[in-house]
Amino acid sequence: MPSNQTLTILIILGVLMTLIGLFLSSFTMVENSDFLLRIGLWLIEVPGMFLLLSNGTFLKTKYSRIVMGLFAFMFIGGAFMIMHWPYGNSLLVVGCIGIVISYLVHFLKKPIKKRLDYIKLAWVSVLYIGAILRLYHLITTEYRILTTVLMILALMDYMLPKIKNKTLFD
Repeated sequence: MPSNQTLTILIILGVLMTLIGLFLSSFTMVENSDFLLRIGLWLIEVPGMFLLLSNGTFLKTKYSRIVMGLFAFMFIGGAFMIMHWPYGNSLLVVGCIGIVISYLVHFLKKPIKKRLDYIKLAWVSVLYIGAILRLYHLITTEYRILTTVLMILALMDYMLPKIKNKTLFD
């Protein structure tokens, strides 16, 4: 897994790209300027997920192995959907619901719960339940902004104390 410094730099780059994309799409007529905005948001969320995972306790528990197996269900379900075979949707739904339940059980078994833990639980729940709702066309893709907002809140909750202590790049 990349170091905290690399992930933090990618997140900062994502914030800059998002701000430039937002400026271009709002104040200019540059074609496809929302592309920078979308890539920037992606650069915030994906490295942010890896940063929080690598510095959290989830990877050290048995629940992370369960989640890896559920990801396999989701990949197989995706392959089934590509091949137009039956049960692809079902495998994806089982994987998504299983991931939310596994993370919820991990969260409930934690003896000490911080604000960051609640935000991460909300992020996981919104991401995977939203994916199921999107799969069945019950919501549009605009729900993804909620997952990005939750990730930004989690990153702020994680990084601000480290910035104050000057230990962000350690």
